[in-house]
Amino acid sequence: MQRTAPLFRFRPTPLALAAALALGIAAVQPLTAHAQTAASSQEGARSFSIAAQPLAQALNELARQGDLQLGFPAGLVAGKTAPAVSGNLTPQQALDRLLAGSGLQGSVKDRAVLVRPAVPTTPATSADPAGTVVLPTVSVTAAALEGLPGPYAGGQVARGGKVGLLGNRDVMDTPFSTTQYTAKLVDDQQAQTIGDVLVNDPSVRNTYGRNAGREEFNIRGFTVFNYDVSYNGLYGLSPRNAASLIGVERVEVLRGPSALLNGMAPAGSVGGGINLVPKRAGATPLNRVTASYAEDNQFGVHADFGRRFGADQEWGVRLNVAKRSGDTPINGASERVDALALGLDYQGERVRLEADINYQKRVTHGRSSLLFPPAAGIPIAAAPDNKINFQPSWSYWDAKERAAIVRGELDINSNLTAYGALGAMGYDFDSLQTTSQLQDAQGTLMARPYRLKEAVNTRTAEVGLKGKLQTGSLGHEWVLSTSAYAQDNGLLRQNGSVYASSIYNPADIAKPSISLGDNLPRTGETRMTSVALADTISTADKRWQLTLGARHQEVRTRTFNGTSGLETARYDKSAITPMAAVLFKATPGVSLYANYIEGLSQGSTAPEGTANAGEIFAPSKSRQVELGAKFDTGIFVTTASLFQISRPSSLLDASTTPSTFRMDGEQRNRGLEIVTQGEVQRGLRLLTGVAFTQGKLTKTEDGLNDGRTAPATPKVQINIGSEWDTPFLPGLTLTARALHTSSQYVDVANTQQLPSWNRFDIGARYRFNAGNTPVTLRLTVENLMNKNYWQSAAREGLTTGAPRTVLLSASTEF
Repeated sequence: MQRTAPLFRFRPTPLALAAALALGIAAVQPLTAHAQTAASSQEGARSFSIAAQPLAQALNELARQGDLQLGFPAGLVAGKTAPAVSGNLTPQQALDRLLAGSGLQGSVKDRAVLVRPAVPTTPATSADPAGTVVLPTVSVTAAALEGLPGPYAGGQVARGGKVGLLGNRDVMDTPFSTTQYTAKLVDDQQAQTIGDVLVNDPSVRNTYGRNAGREEFNIRGFTVFNYDVSYNGLYGLSPRNAASLIGVERVEVLRGPSALLNGMAPAGSVGGGINLVPKRAGATPLNRVTASYAEDNQFGVHADFGRRFGADQEWGVRLNVAKRSGDTPINGASERVDALALGLDYQGERVRLEADINYQKRVTHGRSSLLFPPAAGIPIAAAPDNKINFQPSWSYWDAKERAAIVRGELDINSNLTAYGALGAMGYDFDSLQTTSQLQDAQGTLMARPYRLKEAVNTRTAEVGLKGKLQTGSLGHEWVLSTSAYAQDNGLLRQNGSVYASSIYNPADIAKPSISLGDNLPRTGETRMTSVALADTISTADKRWQLTLGARHQEVRTRTFNGTSGLETARYDKSAITPMAAVLFKATPGVSLYANYIEGLSQGSTAPEGTANAGEIFAPSKSRQVELGAKFDTGIFVTTASLFQISRPSSLLDASTTPSTFRMDGEQRNRGLEIVTQGEVQRGLRLLTGVAFTQGKLTKTEDGLNDGRTAPATPKVQINIGSEWDTPFLPGLTLTARALHTSSQYVDVANTQQLPSWNRFDIGARYRFNAGNTPVTLRLTVENLMNKNYWQSAAREGLTTGAPRTVLLSASTEF
């Protein structure tokens, strides 16, 4: 009788066990105890120093000094002033003093400042020790950002986010493992790209280090391409190499496949989904300028302006502009980034509209790239000094992107809403770069320079209906969506001569003379259309929620000869991807969930030289089964999940002559994740987690590699990040972060391996008032120990970690 392999067979390190134990203890502490802690901390006094100024600005300063969120219409406080407030006060006491004589009343509830017109009755009152009248608790549910779930305790993550076509969901009503990182975290950690944000996520590892000029991600052991990052719910509008975050309010991560929720990703990524949420003008007028410095010699400035207009503040404008340029810590490398993000919105009674215009130009010299490993069986050389650049200083990437998107909603009635979105992006790319392969354990490499020009034009659209209805005691939240995606590619490439070099002592090679014409021939086009239907069925109290849905996806591609213009290949396939998820809210603070969902990638085409050359296969489906539990104490939330993802792969069947190409291999990743986020006690915030992943190869050619570990799939990943507001100096926050990534194989035969690595980051920020002007100073040191290490083996290539990097910035508002 054949024995079935156990679902998990991990041998975690002591550090991993300690982290898992700590997270587990945090997750199961009595919820009532934490609720009492949250309540008591809310009542705690702290030092406030707020100058006399317009009420809107004073409330903004209250939120900043008290680490609170604002929630009220901007028009409510327009034209009003606030007196100076200082001393050791509770947030409620400070708020009451600011609102004295304004005709308004407010409360601090769930870490949010809520304001409304004063009730014209005589309520019961009490006095604080200073004699200020304290109004009774007011229940107001206005959101700081219209349509977005509010920030969670501590402000680093949100209470929920967009779950594809299902729309915005609270974390406890989402039957998937998700995290939404906020603009506050982006600013406080001086994050410049998506990878700088996702370094906080234990389920994610970046393929490239800081300042590489491009990004890719590894989520649950599978590559997620930067091409597959969505912007405001649509693919093809986010920068293709590395995205500036100046106009981004949230970076949302969904772990696992998401074909039903988001449609098929253009590049076929299945490990997870990443969505960028644009900034919108808030209730308080905003004028913020940030000056920054990054080691080695890179300076930048970023301006952020926001305003709302109209009788009811229904119109909003948010403008972000930034420029950064200079050398990076890697020898011979530099980067220049120019970016603009303009966000417009209209919030009417029945109509909501928004539009975004984004521009980014990124020029990187001496940029990092994949280093291909040597032949199987040859050991991988030790990682070089992290400041050594084995890419020539004359190499460069020059990318320019322009994107626009319009999205709108119309409430047909109280139970039916129509929505639609339309977007387009133009991408122009010019480069002189090298492709390199490591030859031996001594660090010898062979490299070939080449010149590449590329143009990509993308158009994308989505329309749909969403509504609510009741059948007996069951409620339904349904959505019907159809989407279209079109991409046209043009490309020119010319290779240079191969040369020898070394990762330890790079050769000084003269810049090659490789010229290309200006007219890019059409080389390919992609057309994707889909129709999706989903329904969330829930009991009256929403303790039980069942979500069912399916998407029909069509994919058509054409490839053209760049010289003759003739079509050389055609692809036309379709597939249906279903989903089922159930969620049970055992208590208000405990949700249990399970899901089955599929990912979808364009099917392979049999290559030349095989017996079935040119045969096109159906889109390949990746399948995920997941069980999870979420624990919400009100001040921190923990998600624990068990998952299995199976992704098909291809192989060459040598039993025929010539070999036959077929879809028969499979990578099966099984994992356990525990992620904790929030504020465990007043002034102490955590972003921690551990991910155990068991990646196995099955159904390989002749069973040769069956049971081997999948490449680029570390068994253990640990994140421990913390922020501490010091009691000895109000306004000073100290930060620390530790990352651990276990060893990972490079090749499918498991003959080459990268060692495990650890990274430590520290930082501090100090908020204070210079007269009436709020100022924030920030310091971050990444890779504190300046460790040399191979960072990733994703896509059968090697990348190195970034050297120690010092980041400084100063922000002010006026």
